[in-house]
Amino acid sequence: MSDARLTFSQLHGYEELPQQLQLEELPLEARRRIFNLFYEFLMDSRRIDDVFGESFLGRPWNEILRHLHAFFDNLPLDEWTTNFQGACATLRRRIEGEPFNRVFDRIQHVLRHPRCPSPFIVGIRRVFADCRLAYAIDTERPPTIIPVATKEEGETIVDALQTLRQTGRSASAVHLRKSAECMSNGDWAGSVRESIHAVESAARQLDPRASKTLGPALKSLERRKGLHPTLKSAFGKLYGYTSNEEGIRHSLLKQSDAPVGQNEAVFMLSACAAFSSYLCRAAEGS
Repeated sequence: MSDARLTFSQLHGYEELPQQLQLEELPLEARRRIFNLFYEFLMDSRRIDDVFGESFLGRPWNEILRHLHAFFDNLPLDEWTTNFQGACATLRRRIEGEPFNRVFDRIQHVLRHPRCPSPFIVGIRRVFADCRLAYAIDTERPPTIIPVATKEEGETIVDALQTLRQTGRSASAVHLRKSAECMSNGDWAGSVRESIHAVESAARQLDPRASKTLGPALKSLERRKGLHPTLKSAFGKLYGYTSNEEGIRHSLLKQSDAPVGQNEAVFMLSACAAFSSYLCRAAEGS
C-alpha cells in the first residue's frame, strides 16, 4: 500500500499497518465502502417528482436495479419500485447482510449490465484495492471478479489477461476467466483444469504439438529462446502435477473428496496466468 493511503498513526507506528485480507473475507468496513460507492452513483441519478416532491431513481440505475430485482433476486416485477429511499435501503441491507459470495455475485451482476457506467467499474476496483480484499476485477467484458491471494497476484493475473488479449490469444484468456469463475463457485479442481488449459492454449502458439503435452513447446522454447534447463524443468513439473494418473484431470476429481483445494487453485491460477503470458511473449518474439 502506498504511503498516500496510510494514516498518520499507521505511518508513525501508533497503529498496525493494514493487512491483506484472506479469501472469503468481506468485513463490514469493506461492505460499507461498497455500499457508499453505490449510493454516490444512485444519488447522481436521483430525480424529484415535480408534483409530489418524492425522490426516485433515474437512468441508468433504475434500469440496473430493476434488472437486479427481477433476474438476480428473482422477485416479481410488480414489487419493484423506483423510490429512492426504498431502493437504497434494500441495497444496503443486502450488501451488509448477505454472505460474501452473494455480495460479489450481486456486484458482478451489476458490472455486467450493459448500462453500468465505466466510472462505477473503476470505482469498485479502487474500493477492492483500498480495502485490500483478496479479489481483483478483470474489467474486460463481461467484467469478472477474480479470487487472488495477494494484491501482487491480482496484478499479475489482470496484466496477463491484457497481454493475451492484445496479442490475439483470446482462447487462453477465456480459460483463465473460466478458472476464476470455477474458483468463485468452489470448484477447485475445475479451476486448476482451466488454468492448465490456458497454458496449453498459449503453448500451441509455440508448437502445435503442445495440444496434449507441454513438452514440445518447452523444447521449442529452449531451442529458439535459450530457455534455461532448470526453468524448463520447473515448468514441466508444474504441468505434470495436473497430468499424472492422480492429477487434476483424473476422474477422481469428480468426487467430493478430490485432493485439491482452494490454496492449490489460487496458486495455479496465478502461476498459469504468468506462464501463459510468458509463452505468449516468447511466441511474439520468435
